[in-house]
Amino acid sequence: MASEKTPNLGLNQIDRTSPKTTYFDLEKYLDQNWRAVDEFAGDVNDGVNEIKKRLDTTERKAVTLEPGVQIVHAEKAAPFSLTGLSGRMLVNLLGRWGNLSRLMGVTPYQADIELDTLNKGTMPNSLKVTIKPGYTVGVGFYSDFKFLSGKYYVAIVRAKVGNAIDAGISAPNALVESKVIVTDKTKFATAWFRLAPTSDIITNIDLVTQGTVGQYSYFEAARIYEISAAEYTALATMTDDQIDNKYPYVDSVMPVRNPYAIRHGANLLPAFYEWSRTGHTVFISDAYTTSGTLVSGAIGTDAYMVYYLDAVPNLEYTLTNPADSNGFIRISTFDKNAVRLQGMFVKPGESKTIKLGPSAVRMGINISGVTSYTDEFDTNQWTWAAGTVRNFKKTMLNIGNTAKPFKPREDSMLALQTDLYADPVTGANTDTVFEKDGQYFKSKKWRGVTLDGSLAWMYGDAVAAGMKQVKVVGLVTGGIAASGTATKYDGKIIPQGSTGSVADTNAVTGAGSFYISIPNTDSGWGDNYTPTADEIKAYFMGWRMYPDKQDAATALYDDSLGVVKYWAYRLDGVTALGGGGMGGATTTVPRTQSPNWTPYQLVYQLATPTVEPIISEGQLTFTEGENQVEVGTGIVLREPSKPVPYQEGAQITNRWAMNKLTSSWPNPFKNLPRKALQVYGNGFSEPFNTGTTGDLANWYGGVYIDQLYAYAPEKSYSVTYLMAAPSPVLPFTGSYAANEKTLLADLVDSVQQNTARVSVLENKKADKDSMPVRYYPTLINGWAKYFDYSPSFYKDSSGVVHLEGIVQNGVMDKAIFVLPIGFRPKNSPLVTGVASHNQTSSSRIEVGADGQVIVYNASSAWTNLSDVSFLAEQ
Repeated sequence: MASEKTPNLGLNQIDRTSPKTTYFDLEKYLDQNWRAVDEFAGDVNDGVNEIKKRLDTTERKAVTLEPGVQIVHAEKAAPFSLTGLSGRMLVNLLGRWGNLSRLMGVTPYQADIELDTLNKGTMPNSLKVTIKPGYTVGVGFYSDFKFLSGKYYVAIVRAKVGNAIDAGISAPNALVESKVIVTDKTKFATAWFRLAPTSDIITNIDLVTQGTVGQYSYFEAARIYEISAAEYTALATMTDDQIDNKYPYVDSVMPVRNPYAIRHGANLLPAFYEWSRTGHTVFISDAYTTSGTLVSGAIGTDAYMVYYLDAVPNLEYTLTNPADSNGFIRISTFDKNAVRLQGMFVKPGESKTIKLGPSAVRMGINISGVTSYTDEFDTNQWTWAAGTVRNFKKTMLNIGNTAKPFKPREDSMLALQTDLYADPVTGANTDTVFEKDGQYFKSKKWRGVTLDGSLAWMYGDAVAAGMKQVKVVGLVTGGIAASGTATKYDGKIIPQGSTGSVADTNAVTGAGSFYISIPNTDSGWGDNYTPTADEIKAYFMGWRMYPDKQDAATALYDDSLGVVKYWAYRLDGVTALGGGGMGGATTTVPRTQSPNWTPYQLVYQLATPTVEPIISEGQLTFTEGENQVEVGTGIVLREPSKPVPYQEGAQITNRWAMNKLTSSWPNPFKNLPRKALQVYGNGFSEPFNTGTTGDLANWYGGVYIDQLYAYAPEKSYSVTYLMAAPSPVLPFTGSYAANEKTLLADLVDSVQQNTARVSVLENKKADKDSMPVRYYPTLINGWAKYFDYSPSFYKDSSGVVHLEGIVQNGVMDKAIFVLPIGFRPKNSPLVTGVASHNQTSSSRIEVGADGQVIVYNASSAWTNLSDVSFLAEQ
């Protein structure tokens, strides 16, 4: 009988039936056994040490989330902890001209120019430049651009050759370096040059195409940036795409605006509610079950619905079409210019893997009415017919080449609603984000200000022909002198300069006052006319002054005897003569902002950084394994929006719309949108249908929300969306827990922070329940708040109305604001109060039965309303 071994450690046992056991084998029965025991103890010790390390020692793994879409591998399912996010500011010296959204300001030379919405890359449209007869070169140009001596510049445009030879950007009479032109006829590519002038140069910026008569090219996203000497040198070693990515297009001045990081679910496909319809009849029975009927081949071709998502080049994705579906699913890939690269069909019961090419950045998933095909890529080889009914269930798209079981899509997000600035040339003095006790804060080194009619504008200190200097005292208190960059209503950059003698310059002073110079041709004020404070405010709300019976776009008012002053606004908010024309003529100084007006803006650096809390939403988490993460900017969180009927006069059940322009109650988003992300009803996420369309007349920015599946009129609605305006994107740096000890520590911290926040919210709610609601009225007749002492009113539990705040610079004996019904005097048509005035005197405040609040006897700059109270009407 052979010697047996112990079942766990495999130790040798003595065979007592063998005569050999008379002689004890020390090697076999002692040494080998002890070695086995020792080896086992070592393995146990290693395992125990590993467990001890995981349970007793914190371990984190650093991760950097780069701009765009990427794959992040996580060792454990864990939350992301932000440790670094900084600012950046790009100043496009071409202003908004380079978005080429209008022909005004683009001068043709030897060419015809037009806007083209079909041939475009990343912008809403392109500029088509066609060579005229008799020429071999055609140009659309920006006139009188100034390059300054001793500075460094890069000029960039994206161009696509139509049928010409090449296309590019140039500056005549300037010795540009590293000039790159475009010859590609299939997609938009990057043309650029760099320039370091040794003397000041005033020149045109040309968008040039070469060829013969009738040949053409397309241009979009033109920009010029001042850069540092080091960046200038680095351009010589960068590829064209790297330059395009490092210096993306922005309108005028743009910081890192509202950054976000989204980790998409293991299933990259959302519920069918969120897919875009294509015109066929579709019925969604639940989030992941739908059926469709092909109306005709002409409507949306073969696709019932489609969903587009960003993707990672050179990566494999697997699409699963469950066996209980009975229709084909089509997957296609696209490059950044929306050119289709690959395509394939997935039949019911199939899973197929597609590997993206190096230039593929986007995928489109269609649930299809195709019944057969011979070539997956050639639409002429597909068969489908009207009336075809197909059902689809629980479609799954996952990362990798192995099909995974279905699960609903569950994203996680960290979004910060804030602007993060830095020096536009050197990148120094950056705003930074940090986290404390679960709350995000910003170390703020820059301040942005909207220069509109709400400010206390005054006539300036200097006089010069052809322009007016105006100022706001105390606007930039705490700012570094000469650190300001301003932008005009048309997007033009207004640099620091001599505001007393040079038009379109600004000055931030060490004393805290802000000055800006306005060309008379913009304001309508003649050299012999001095505008009042209210007239200056009207200009900053988009109104131009002009004399009666003269051209509203060009005539200047010079205080001529008996000539009536008029005001009008630019119909398109930007151009005057030869553009959109003028409208809204009035002889009363305007008190409201004109339509389509983009106010002046100012950004300046603070001498002493401040800290302020940031509005944030969400917690970014990783799942174990591969995670697809998107990092971008421009998110708007939970903006209130009231749904309107999709079709007035014949309302369809549940067809309630958001972001609609043509309606008796238009409800466009506050910012031009690029994509709708989520709709909330009473604060909770709700299913909705969204997409993009070329119908810009009906939908703001072409983004539609046309169906709210759980709409109820008593709910309060809001929407989260992405803005169309591009802004710089920077990495999120941070870490995540790599073992159990760290996960437990993070969990304890999270519970403590959440408990603290809940208790604060409970206390705030208790305070809110016991405190009256405060209202902030609309000021009229030129009255404005005094610094941050905004006028307000509230009604206490006894029914007494209290006025608070300080006002200034309004029209005396005229109403400051009007109280609404329910907040007006009860026992008398007139209530009189005494308001302190300029600290040493007093004014009389009268509150009428009609709600008008009027100040009398005021003789200087400000009036305090805080001592006025009265019993309100019932």
